[in-house]
Amino acid sequence: MEPLSQQFIDNCRREGGKIIRGDSMTRIETFVDAAFAFSFTMLVISIDEIPLSPAELFELSKDIPAFMLSALIIGAIWLSHSNWSRVFGLQDRATVNLSLALVVLVLIFVYPIKLVSQATVQYFALTVFDIESMDTGLFLNPGWANNEVAGLFVYVALFLIALAAIVIAFSQNALRYQVPLHLNEVEKRYCYAMTVTWLVVIATAILSLIAANIYEAERIARAGLVYITLFVSIPVVNILYFRLVTDAPASEE
Repeated sequence: MEPLSQQFIDNCRREGGKIIRGDSMTRIETFVDAAFAFSFTMLVISIDEIPLSPAELFELSKDIPAFMLSALIIGAIWLSHSNWSRVFGLQDRATVNLSLALVVLVLIFVYPIKLVSQATVQYFALTVFDIESMDTGLFLNPGWANNEVAGLFVYVALFLIALAAIVIAFSQNALRYQVPLHLNEVEKRYCYAMTVTWLVVIATAILSLIAANIYEAERIARAGLVYITLFVSIPVVNILYFRLVTDAPASEE
């Protein structure tokens, strides 16, 4: 790609030490935004029932926490892509291909994300908090019997591994153009931090996949609970990484 001019860089806005090179939306960003908006629509219509009485409304309302959790997951993926696009503003072939791959992946996994969210809400509501009023009867479906749940965890693990690989590829693609983009140190650390964070996600997904294949049916829920460790492992790994980066110059002196 052609190097960005210093005049263009000087005229760009700054946010948190990052240069906003992609303030204007490109066609690929518009397409990605539309695809994510459609995925939100798929989450809503997956309920596929219109309440005709207060009782039916209250029954369908039990699905709201699962919808919110699903929307949070998909929204976080969209926000990650949006922030990356605004900072780096790349429109090369790799960016287009990665964006298309991200859209396809999310649209394929909308319903698995919703199903896992429903199962998560049900598990915690019934098993952990003992809230019988939140029971939607999800686990009464014969498909939850035996060890078929293991397949769901494998499904989710593969999705997370593929998603993480795409996000890492985005950050590495930005680093590939660090000279023509005039990346500063904050932006380079941002890319490295994204890579480290999503490598942790990949490692956790692999652990969940392994657990799903070795645990017996009555313990299979532990394969899903593995992901709770991300709330601790990601901050810890990032703190250690930034501490290592901060101490690196001093150790070289």
